[in-house]
Amino acid sequence: MRSPFPLKSASLRRLRLRLLSLLLLTVVCLSLLAACGSGASGASDPAPLSGPEAVLPSLPPLPEKAGLRIAVASDLHLNPDNRPSGEGDAASAYSLELADALLRDVERQGANFLLLTGDLCNGGKQHRHEALSRKLRDAEASGLPVYVLPGNHDLAPILQTDFAELYSYFGYTEAFSRDPVSLSYCVVRDGLMILMMDTAGYSTGAINLSGAEAPDSSNPFLSSGTLRWTERMLETAREKDLRVLAAGHYNLLPEIARDPENIGYYLVNGDRFSELLHRYGVTLYLSGHAHTRAVYQEDGLTELTTEYLLAYPAGYSILDLTDSGIQYSPRRVDVDFWAKESGQTDPVLLNFSQWQQDGLLSYAEENIRYMSERNPISAEEKVQAAVFFYRTMNAFWLGTLSRESAEIRSMPGYEPFFRCAEGYAYGWWLKSLIDSASPKLAGFQIPWAAQGDIAP
Repeated sequence: MRSPFPLKSASLRRLRLRLLSLLLLTVVCLSLLAACGSGASGASDPAPLSGPEAVLPSLPPLPEKAGLRIAVASDLHLNPDNRPSGEGDAASAYSLELADALLRDVERQGANFLLLTGDLCNGGKQHRHEALSRKLRDAEASGLPVYVLPGNHDLAPILQTDFAELYSYFGYTEAFSRDPVSLSYCVVRDGLMILMMDTAGYSTGAINLSGAEAPDSSNPFLSSGTLRWTERMLETAREKDLRVLAAGHYNLLPEIARDPENIGYYLVNGDRFSELLHRYGVTLYLSGHAHTRAVYQEDGLTELTTEYLLAYPAGYSILDLTDSGIQYSPRRVDVDFWAKESGQTDPVLLNFSQWQQDGLLSYAEENIRYMSERNPISAEEKVQAAVFFYRTMNAFWLGTLSRESAEIRSMPGYEPFFRCAEGYAYGWWLKSLIDSASPKLAGFQIPWAAQGDIAP
């Protein structure tokens, strides 16, 4: 799929003023989904540029487990109706297998439990949720508790009450408390309260809980009733001396989630929810939806966005909780290990990491070829630009762009790429990635709130 996004409209130009526009990052990630892993292009495709072989770095070991370990995954978009055809498949065709590989990888990392932050299935059809629920039952039977919350793709045609019943064993039955007017609930375990927030964003026709407030628009929202319930839970956590983590599908801190003009991204009452988290000393909010790994911080509150499971590099998050704070580590699902262990025969699954990596390189080559039709560069420069493009995106997804940025800027493809990408969104997007690369995407520690930081 070609998606170099020529910049023509005034609205896109205005997005250049935003820091790492979340909207365009989402579009880019969706394009990567279609490209990465679909390296088996048709016979009519042009020959690949003569760049280097794509090689995925080995998985680094996680820190030694010293306390409570939580795994967080998002946007599984499980769809049993989309299966591999053997010709040019995208990673989405392997959603069932990636879900199995994720659950096994989380188990292997010694996680005490798994949080799934929405968009569990690709469309709210009952049989798709039943397929995922069966997998989660198997995981729990093997000793891995799972807690889920809904995303914007999870309801309609199923209703709120259907969702709670389908996932009753994955948070709703054992909840310490359930919000009566939404699918929000909280779990208390291991000295921790976990607020699992229903940020809606799904069809209003799926809202059928008694007393639930209908939104005024299609924007995600937290109702006033849900916020009152949230404050009661936070007050309870304070009384019981519990630490608190909060999770929801939609983003909370980035600019795009705070601007009412961003229909579909603006979180109604997000500011009130953020104020509650600040007031009660909650230092971490977990989200998904954006399909990209990201870290946002404001006044002691960190938002950690976990990437889309079906896109390169099939990532999720590990949180290690100790008395000193929360250590975040990104993790890539080791699909190759799971495929060999479970006796898979599909060569894509047996060599999944290389398949995804080859797809990323092919995607870079295709977009350089396309952009150079309008902004010509030499054959040698095309190869150099494609290698630069591939290397930059690869480092971003692996969380190593900050430490590699100086070397990447000195690559011979740096200048040809930006000449070739003139007038395309990839030009300013990659520049913004390099200029603002954060070492935190490779892991960092989030402190607990000091007692003096919590409002009385």
